[in-house]
Amino acid sequence: MLKKYKPFLRASAMDVMAYKFNILVWVIVTLFEVACLVFLWFAVYQSSEGGIDASINGFTYKEMIAYVVLTTIFGFVTFNNDTLWIINNDIRKGTIGNYLIKPISYRGKFVASNIGALLIMTLIFGIPLYSIGLGVLIGIGFLPIVSVWEFIAHIGLFLVAGVLACLINDTIAYIFGILCFYTTSAWGLNSLKTTIIAFLSGTLLPLAFFPPIFRDIVGYMPFAGLSQNPVLILMMKYDYFESAKVILIALAWLVILELFSKLLFCHAIKKVTVQGG
Repeated sequence: MLKKYKPFLRASAMDVMAYKFNILVWVIVTLFEVACLVFLWFAVYQSSEGGIDASINGFTYKEMIAYVVLTTIFGFVTFNNDTLWIINNDIRKGTIGNYLIKPISYRGKFVASNIGALLIMTLIFGIPLYSIGLGVLIGIGFLPIVSVWEFIAHIGLFLVAGVLACLINDTIAYIFGILCFYTTSAWGLNSLKTTIIAFLSGTLLPLAFFPPIFRDIVGYMPFAGLSQNPVLILMMKYDYFESAKVILIALAWLVILELFSKLLFCHAIKKVTVQGG
């Protein structure tokens, strides 16, 4: 059964390979973003009451810089997703009908494509960037390692959380893509999705900086598992119990979102309006 989806996995991997220069440009832009954030947080901590050695909402300056670097790398490697735009394009061109009569799952092809892109991004960019990032952070003392074996164990937990984050991100993109059946504003839907994920996932700001009640609520939502939780696992800010807890929450949300997306698709497909083709 899985053989039917291998072409989609292979095609997405080849697509990433075909646009290596574009990705290289994104790497350069990302490096500039990290540099700006480092100087920004330096100014924030330097102007705080305790100075550069202060701890703000449970984060020291060194931990915040490590968080910024690892979150940026994680987002660059993991959030390479065009599901919403592909669905919108299928609707506009009318090619959505071709997939509905084929013996494959429309959702399945996106999962296969997403996994293929993740594998290539991890091999080509993820491993080098994580190796350099972690090496530098550990070398300059911004990410202290108490036990090598404990760090290796947290890397394993991080990989599990990272795969779940990738799948949840794709499921959310798929849900927003299905909403294109009801509206022609794919750009607006994508902007809304990007804003929600950036704000609630801890990408822009750790959830520890939010008000306590709001932070607790968001902590049990799927968005925290998209960025903050995997990175905090890698930084060993979570112990084994907390790591297992956030992984189980992410797994539960993945099942819930997949079921919801299936119900939404069954309803949306009855109202499909082809804009061309």
